[in-house]
Amino acid sequence: MTKYRVEPKSRNDIRIFANMLRRHLRLDNVLYVPVVKLLDVLPEIFDTFSYEIVPEEELPDSTHADTDIITGHIRIKESVYERACDGEGRDRMTIAHEIGHYFLLCCCGFKLQRNYGDTKVKTYEDPEWQAKCFAGEFMIPRHLIGDMNPWEIANACGVSFDAAAYQYNQKEKGVMRMIATRNRKALH
Repeated sequence: MTKYRVEPKSRNDIRIFANMLRRHLRLDNVLYVPVVKLLDVLPEIFDTFSYEIVPEEELPDSTHADTDIITGHIRIKESVYERACDGEGRDRMTIAHEIGHYFLLCCCGFKLQRNYGDTKVKTYEDPEWQAKCFAGEFMIPRHLIGDMNPWEIANACGVSFDAAAYQYNQKEKGVMRMIATRNRKALH
C-alpha cells in the first residue's frame, strides 16, 4: 500500500514538465541526458537542490537513493553513483527518478498527504509512479525517439532495455489512441 498521495498528474502533464525542464537545461534535442553531470549543474540553477554520495550502509539495502522533500537534498548510494558514471542505464534512471522527486515534490509545490488506512491510491496520485514517469519522459523523450525500436532507444538514451521498452510501449499506446480519436471524428 502506498504511504503517500500527491496531487494528480497525468503522464501527459509530467511529459510536458519534463520537456519544459529539458528546454530550460538546453537538452531539448539531446538523446543521451548527462544525468550525472546534471547533479553538479542543478545546484547552480536551483538553490534548494543538493545531493551527496553516501556509503552503502547509510541507506537500507532496498533503497538506491532518496530525496528529502523538506530540504530538497538527494542521497545516492556510492555503488549506484559509480555505475551511473559508467553509463549503467538502471542507475542513470535512479538518479533521474530522484531528480523527479525533487522537482515534482520540492519545486512544483505538489501537495503531499499521508495515506491512512486501506485507501487505494490512484496510480497518477502515487509520488513513486510520478517520479518513475518523470524519469522515463525526461531520459527517453518521445519527440526524439521517432521510429526507434527499444534496443535502439536503450543504446541512444543510455537506459535499460526494460525502461526503453516501457517508454516505447507508452508511445505506441499514444499513437494508437490518436489514430482511434481521428477515426471516431472522421465517422461523425
